Amino acid sequence: MKLYRSMLIQKTVAIVLALAAFSCGAISAHAQTLTASVDRTTIGEDETLNLSVRYNGSSNTRGQPDFANLSNQFEILNQSQSNRMNSYNGRIESYTEWQMILAPRTTGSLLIPAFEFQGARSTPIKVTVSDAQPVAPGNVKEVFIETSIDKDAAYVQEQVILRYKFYYSVNIDELAKEDLAFDNVLVEPLEETRYGKTINGKPFQVVEFGYALFPQASGVLEIPEQTWNARISRSPRRSVFDFNGGRYELKRLKTVAKTVNIKEKPASFPAGATWLPSSALTLAESWASDPSKFKVGEPITRTLNLQANGLISSQLPEINTEARDPRLKIYPDQPKLNDKLDVDGAIAQRVETSAVVVNEGGEIGVPGVRIPWWNTVTDKLEYAEIPDRKFWVAAGEKSKQQPVVPTPPAVAEQNDTRQPSAPTTASNGASGAPSWLYLLVALLILTNGVSILLWLRAAKQRTTSVTSKDNQRAGADSEKSLFNTLKNSCEQGNEAEIRRLALAWAQAFWGKPAITSLSDIARKGDCALQTQCLALDASLFRNDDASEFDPAAFYRAVEQVRDSYRVNKSHTTGDELAPLYH
Repeated sequence: MKLYRSMLIQKTVAIVLALAAFSCGAISAHAQTLTASVDRTTIGEDETLNLSVRYNGSSNTRGQPDFANLSNQFEILNQSQSNRMNSYNGRIESYTEWQMILAPRTTGSLLIPAFEFQGARSTPIKVTVSDAQPVAPGNVKEVFIETSIDKDAAYVQEQVILRYKFYYSVNIDELAKEDLAFDNVLVEPLEETRYGKTINGKPFQVVEFGYALFPQASGVLEIPEQTWNARISRSPRRSVFDFNGGRYELKRLKTVAKTVNIKEKPASFPAGATWLPSSALTLAESWASDPSKFKVGEPITRTLNLQANGLISSQLPEINTEARDPRLKIYPDQPKLNDKLDVDGAIAQRVETSAVVVNEGGEIGVPGVRIPWWNTVTDKLEYAEIPDRKFWVAAGEKSKQQPVVPTPPAVAEQNDTRQPSAPTTASNGASGAPSWLYLLVALLILTNGVSILLWLRAAKQRTTSVTSKDNQRAGADSEKSLFNTLKNSCEQGNEAEIRRLALAWAQAFWGKPAITSLSDIARKGDCALQTQCLALDASLFRNDDASEFDPAAFYRAVEQVRDSYRVNKSHTTGDELAPLYH
């Protein structure tokens, strides 16, 4: 019985080993195959095909066949790899598959070569590529591109608009297009637009791609042919990309090559001026307040706005000018450059602002601006111009009048006192007094008068000293209160209130009611206070929100000057004000 059981176990083990060996042999034999297949063997030159190369073997396959020879006649647009293992009816199958989208490089009979991998070899495949089929009259392709340029000739640095219109009547999952690249040409992409259009009764969607080209050298500008790849969905239900499912097709589309003749700058254009070829150019001037109301030392903001169609802001020149009148100072701000790129092309803008300050009264001339440009529509030289302007400015306070101090009456009396003339020889008159007696009486009168005069003056000085101390104490209290109020206003940032309180504080601090403008305050301070006063005035007269005034910095400048004057009180006795804004 035991012998029978032992023999039965041995037979079972043998059968299992045989089956295992057979299965492994079947898998091994199956793994040695390499097959290649395509979804079609006849295509047009504007079409693509799908190639699958499958190796039946281990699911852990490393490496891949050498596809280098394939690129001789086909362009590999996309490639992916997948590993799978399937089991059905007791059989196990594992394979690795490489999938590619191919585009023909030429027409005629092309060959997909045989591939080798892990000792297995595939068979070559012949593919016939024909010319692109013309569209029958009344019909249009489901996807196509139109190429256009807005001009065949242009000047150097003049804008040339290149447009590609992509038409499609089927579902497009992806559109891959080449980037534009030229030598000596600036390229600015324009705004992309989408719209619908019906052609021969068939609805199309259109995507328009525009580019503004700015050639930097004369000669012939060649815009080369480009190849775009459109992936078309052939299934109503979108799914993960599957090359063998037949639900996607990759369409190759070509743009049309174009050429543009680029001309040199005309010889009649002014030498040394910035070359501006534009279809329209404007220059405008604006003031933050009426320039006819200029006041000495108070700035007014002037804004110049230069705008040109068909240019970019880096092409625009500086437009602020220097003052020719020594009584006029111009402090330019940083320019603002803007570029607008819409479907019609580029629009460039340069905005320059400056603070204009008059240092003396009289007739003042503000310089104008004259910019030459070339009208590309009329092909003529033109000028954008703002004429010189003259304004009458009332004279400001140049210096403070010295106060007239009246001479005290006692002093006047003293000055007018005349020494008595020497008496003549006494006559035998009624007095009969000797001459020395007259001298003694006169001396006593003079001595008593001087004593009385000195006593009155001392009493007056004591009274004046007490009054002055009381006034100084009251003025100090008023100045301190105004300074604290100014500090609070600076924290709140109300520019008009800051200006009002700054003037009130300055009048109290320096004891000069004639301080009526920020320029008066600035002349009493240092460079920091002058800068902040100019910034506050410029901010109050701006016509936009781009204020550079810092209330905290203004307060710090005032506080620094206040502390400096307290330490060195001799600074407060100066009569002449320092020049504003060195």
